[in-house]
Amino acid sequence: MVEKIDETTPLYVISVAARLAGVHPQTLRTYERAKIILPARTTGNLRLYSLRDIKRVKEARRIIRKYGVNLSGARFIIKLEEEVESLRKKIKDFEKK
Repeated sequence: MVEKIDETTPLYVISVAARLAGVHPQTLRTYERAKIILPARTTGNLRLYSLRDIKRVKEARRIIRKYGVNLSGARFIIKLEEEVESLRKKIKDFEKK
């Protein structure tokens, strides 16, 4: 059976994820401590990042630069944006019915 790979599939080790996000690996660890991203862990405790994690890092950095907020503020804004998007999707699905 072939596993479906999507943006939530943990694929990238920290060095590759950091390069894709345009940050230092320590930044990914900091964002994890701030609960902006939650990378998967292997049985050997190695962090594996998904494309979604990388996108969240980029979005958090954009928010921090644009609004001058700290990591907690960025996490809060990202959470609100995700909730708004989820509600928009629910409204769209409801309108189809």
